[in-house]
Amino acid sequence: MKLSSGTFARITRCLGLSTAIALCGAAAGNAWADPPGRVGRISDVIGQVWFYNPDAGEWISAQRNRPLTSGDRLSTDAAARAEVRIGSTTVRLDSGTELELRQIDDEHISLELHSGSVAARLRDNESVREFELITAEGRFQTQRAGSYRFDRLDEASHLTVWSGQALYEGPGSALTVNSGQRAEFWIAPDNRAQYSITEPVRDEFAAWNQDRNRSDDRSASTRYVSPEMTGVEDLDRYGRWEQAPEYGAVWFPSSVPMGWAPYGMGHWAWVSPWGWTWVDDAPWGFAPFHYGRWAMVRERWCWVPGTYVRRPVYAPALVAWVGGPHLSVSISVGGGHAPAVGWLPLAPREVFVPTYRVSPTYVRNVNITHVTNITNVTTIVNNPQTVVSQTDYRNRRFPHAVTVVPQSVMANRQPVGPAAAQLRDTPEVRRFAQQPVHQVALSAPPVSAPPVVARRMQEQQQRIEAAKPGVAPAPAPAAPPSPSRAGNPPRGGFAPAERRGRDARDEARSVPVAPNAPVRATPPAAQAAPAQPATVVAPQPQPQPAARPPQAPGVPPAPVQTPPSRNMTPAQRQAAPVAPTAPAPQAPAATPPAQRPAPPDAAANERRGRPRDVQPPDQRGRPQTEAVRQQPAVPPRPPETAVAPAQRPNAQAQAAAQAQAAAQAAAQAAAQAAAATARENARAEEQKKRKAEEPNERDQRRGGRQQAN
Repeated sequence: MKLSSGTFARITRCLGLSTAIALCGAAAGNAWADPPGRVGRISDVIGQVWFYNPDAGEWISAQRNRPLTSGDRLSTDAAARAEVRIGSTTVRLDSGTELELRQIDDEHISLELHSGSVAARLRDNESVREFELITAEGRFQTQRAGSYRFDRLDEASHLTVWSGQALYEGPGSALTVNSGQRAEFWIAPDNRAQYSITEPVRDEFAAWNQDRNRSDDRSASTRYVSPEMTGVEDLDRYGRWEQAPEYGAVWFPSSVPMGWAPYGMGHWAWVSPWGWTWVDDAPWGFAPFHYGRWAMVRERWCWVPGTYVRRPVYAPALVAWVGGPHLSVSISVGGGHAPAVGWLPLAPREVFVPTYRVSPTYVRNVNITHVTNITNVTTIVNNPQTVVSQTDYRNRRFPHAVTVVPQSVMANRQPVGPAAAQLRDTPEVRRFAQQPVHQVALSAPPVSAPPVVARRMQEQQQRIEAAKPGVAPAPAPAAPPSPSRAGNPPRGGFAPAERRGRDARDEARSVPVAPNAPVRATPPAAQAAPAQPATVVAPQPQPQPAARPPQAPGVPPAPVQTPPSRNMTPAQRQAAPVAPTAPAPQAPAATPPAQRPAPPDAAANERRGRPRDVQPPDQRGRPQTEAVRQQPAVPPRPPETAVAPAQRPNAQAQAAAQAQAAAQAAAQAAAQAAAATARENARAEEQKKRKAEEPNERDQRRGGRQQAN
């Protein structure tokens, strides 16, 4: 709930300043308790795509229609791709990509690209203001609606602007990239951003994105629902729109099996902070199960979106729960009876009662498309069981509308369809469907959170408490590796020894700074300290990254400094010793900027091999939430062969090993630099030769045409 300055002034005059402040504080507390009204959705999966959720603490196979929220990650294997929808914003992942959703709520879409390639399409100015993407080299903010591509390869970030305009912000620098340009950014040894401008890359990933964008432009569903409704893009391909006298615009799915009913083919997943969330099996099964209502029209199920709302509020599942001690089903294995749980789709104009903590404002907003005159909001929040017991759910009378399964199916997140089909015509379920509503209606499912999720939530709360000032942080327990991901190489960052070798090569081939480019001093890295609450730093004007100086006439341009490639195996990166390094040199400046304290997860960033201070201050003045800053460390993919830890050597042996490793790294860096220089010189000679031969080739072609004539 937000109050404008004029509203606040009128409240102050009427009630007094102290009362107005109390009301505003209560409104802010209610808004903080509400979950976000916007989520992401895995809209398409091609090949093997992995999904990581902080509550579960392990990588699992990604499934279509899985909701995505802050803290989730996606990773694609070779020859795999994925598509994510967040309202009208589209994000697509190429093969070999790992993307983290840092923050998704009503005002922010913040992504972090760890490796690979990502394309994003932003349709309106509101989405442009909310979107940002972060890499280890800096932050990218969109400034106009359009299509963009972000790549992170070999410790360098690439920004391609197919249409629109974007801004790069790095350490002490900023650069605007316009439509039709592709810019590469990397961090030099002096901790200053470097860049080069090239032509956009036209590869298979770019062509795939263009085809998908053209398909989205032909969507007709946005005439009936808002484009900010996540999942609306699939309705045109899998159904048709019609007009119903009682409900207005309704949508009929084109192909469903015999006896199909809403919320009958899929599974339940635990998604914080909403709790139990429905994940449907149908390719179109996102928007119709998280927005609107379902009704029976002309003996067919149809989806009723309701009143047009610019940005409707997401719900985990718009169902009414039934069960309790009166509902138990027979089980074939072992005999006896097992506790069961049931649900049915809400009909138009029936109130959705959230099973999670919300404010009265949230109850109104999540029901506004179908219920506008909610008079018992306080009862819904404080005593939801009274509301559901007094509601006569109209869809109960239709065949197969009530889905009943054993509680173990829901708790174990198993497919609902097979279990529901076995129990649909049993005497227990038929008798249960005929009982009065006040005896069977429930305000929440009688199934608690999965044990793994409950344990992860407790561990996360302990880490948050330990991060408070004056409390010694406890080490986070290592998450068990997922057996399904065995044999895959670890992801994320480089070993410190490898980074030192690359820094040595960068010092040997550093790009000179432009004479007129402003330079800011970079303070040395902050020492590791106990985690403290992060403070918001006021944005400061940023100069552009240093570009190459102009070359003299007749002199070929010097080769651009490019980041080195990965040339160490995962086992070598893990076994590489850590050698002491000197701090980066500082550039002189009159007034160096204020040093920002290290965030709570600086140790995790250092372990991944990325700079500690990779997140520049928010130029829009938007503070990051504490929940986002304190995400638990993500376990990497397990290596192919486990290496037993070696015993700790003594101080002299360790120093000798470090010196030998440093010498090897320096020699390897020198060899790499020489090889790269040779390749650049050969390429330059080849270009010279080709240019010298072009006049002769043109003369020969011209002579051939004259002879032919």
